[in-house]
Amino acid sequence: MAQESDLTVHVRLEDRADLSGRHAVQGVLFAFDDESQDDARGYRGTVASCVAGITYRQLDYWARKKIVEPSVKASHGSGTRRLYSFKDIVILAVSKRLLDTGVNLQNVTTAIGYLSQRSAEQLEDITIMCDGETVYECTDDAQVGRLMRTGKAVFGVSVGSLWHEIRGRLESEDYVDAVDGAMHHPQTASDMVDELALMRERRRRENIGMMDTMTDATRRARRA
Repeated sequence: MAQESDLTVHVRLEDRADLSGRHAVQGVLFAFDDESQDDARGYRGTVASCVAGITYRQLDYWARKKIVEPSVKASHGSGTRRLYSFKDIVILAVSKRLLDTGVNLQNVTTAIGYLSQRSAEQLEDITIMCDGETVYECTDDAQVGRLMRTGKAVFGVSVGSLWHEIRGRLESEDYVDAVDGAMHHPQTASDMVDELALMRERRRRENIGMMDTMTDATRRARRA
């Protein structure tokens, strides 16, 4: 991995002249609180494929070919289910967008490898650009602009936009707690409306009951 004009450029290993690691990117030592929460949530393959916009067959193929593997829980034979993290699903969605724009699988795999080294929070500020031969990672609009002016970039995917879209969609999806294995069912807006309706109905019945009690008491008083 080399640096060029503040852009992270991905170069195939066989094409690298410098293997000293002087340009290596240091990993994050401490995870963000939100990232810890994301890592603790595992989403089943059906959810991951739907949210990422790919077919379950494609998801299964990528997992078996180790292109994009589930980081929460891998499949170990029949009867076990893969569990994907929020970050995994973002990477799946980015891969799908790159393939849709015509980027070949080799460059998509290169982008996947780089994004996998980033934390989930870091993905929010990334834009992937590709000129058909080289994959570039940009972290601000200025870098994107400079790359566009060189005439190199042909395809681009805003990882940050997908990051926000996927986070919003996963809020209403069931997930498995990676720690205790428990299934969680987030409360949706419709669930909240239903619950409010039940509370109102309960209150209405209580009010009717109180009115009936008062009416009975009034009648008894009149008879006395």
